[in-house]
Amino acid sequence: MHVRRLNSLLLAGITLASLLALPAADAIAQGRGRPERQRPRLGLTRQLPRAYEEEPAFARGYADGRQRGLAVAKRGQRYDPVESREYRNGDRGYAASYGSRDAYKVNYRAGFRQGYDDGYREATR
Repeated sequence: MHVRRLNSLLLAGITLASLLALPAADAIAQGRGRPERQRPRLGLTRQLPRAYEEEPAFARGYADGRQRGLAVAKRGQRYDPVESREYRNGDRGYAASYGSRDAYKVNYRAGFRQGYDDGYREATR
């Protein structure tokens, strides 16, 4: 008898959790759930969380990558974001107050790739 009651409670809890998750999933799918920034890219939209874009390492990497991507495309060179020394080092603009250097590098490189891609595409339109 105790096992049946426990199973009933467990089933009720799972059902309730799934019902509560549906409106949130629907809102996110429709773009209302979280603050995200949309940026056009060849007719498509890419969404990045706003907090990620406003992170200092990402912002610095994005600016550096965009500048590099524009310059490379204007010179007619091939697309290769990882050939850059700034990308390989990944710590340009780092300050100890930002925390871990390794975490900074990860975010810098993500921003660099995004910026490089945007800059290269902008220059080749």
